[in-house]
Amino acid sequence: MSTITESAQSFPKTYKAGPNQGWKIIDVPVRPPGPHEVFIKILAAGLCGSDHFVEDGSWPGLQYPLTAGHENVGRVVSIGSEVSNHNGRLNPGGLVGVGWNGGYCGTCATCREGDFSGWHGEYMYAPETAVITIPEEALTKASYAELAPLFCAGATALIGGLGHLAIQYASKLGLRVYTLSSSSSKAGLAKSLGATGHIDASATPDVVEHIRSLSAAGDGAKLILCTAPYAKEISSILPAVGRNGTVTLVSAATDGNIEVSNLLLNMKRATLRGWSCGGGYETDECIRFSTLTGVKSMVKEFSLEQFTEAYQDLTNGRPQFRNVIVFPE
Repeated sequence: MSTITESAQSFPKTYKAGPNQGWKIIDVPVRPPGPHEVFIKILAAGLCGSDHFVEDGSWPGLQYPLTAGHENVGRVVSIGSEVSNHNGRLNPGGLVGVGWNGGYCGTCATCREGDFSGWHGEYMYAPETAVITIPEEALTKASYAELAPLFCAGATALIGGLGHLAIQYASKLGLRVYTLSSSSSKAGLAKSLGATGHIDASATPDVVEHIRSLSAAGDGAKLILCTAPYAKEISSILPAVGRNGTVTLVSAATDGNIEVSNLLLNMKRATLRGWSCGGGYETDECIRFSTLTGVKSMVKEFSLEQFTEAYQDLTNGRPQFRNVIVFPE
């Protein structure tokens, strides 16, 4: 049996959420949280390019209706009867976030399938193991909207929605960072965020050779982080990886297959890996590191009623950074 705290007795009977089928806003019945659940009032929910998988049903195993969203910041309303308050951090009013990692029990079918609803809504139910506590100090460095993208884009990238965070993290770690895009339009911004330089592919005859010339050993980059979702561009940049280097794919290229040279990887002893998002530990570290170093998301805010506009802005490629749905406190 679940318990609801004194302050939660004034719950509304329903709340608004945006599921699939054309992103309709519907009323969802409110219930007491389950024994291992945390009921959260959402204050900011970021949009991610991967939300289109929910819209078009291309992600295997999804059950509809389903609410999208995995970049969320809010405050605890109540906790289930079996949930630890984590030394008071999950008490009502506690600042928390929930990201891509939907929590886990490790045994149930839903947990094994990774089938959790998202949180583009006013409230959410989250498994205890999915909830990341956020120090109140974080709000002295960033707003709710600026914190929300850290639960996906931040934990993933640790120029664009992902790239602008990756630049900041890498530069704060003391690395030499070069950004690459199809024009020079983002060069100034990239450098202001900490990049050593910017490569304009349209004005560079041989991008791979140029990247090699920038490396200390002259053989290529130690790490290439691919954030653009285009198979051809990803394939063309792979030869720029250096010996014992790594190419990490955080974007989802749906326009075709990536072409990889087996010989290239073997001779350079290079690693090609995929990465969807950080789990609980990485997300917790991401929040703490961001607060300590002043790394911030650059966001554009929308209301829930503007969700379709925010999503279309995202899918049309207009946003430079992260679109975030904000809710009143």
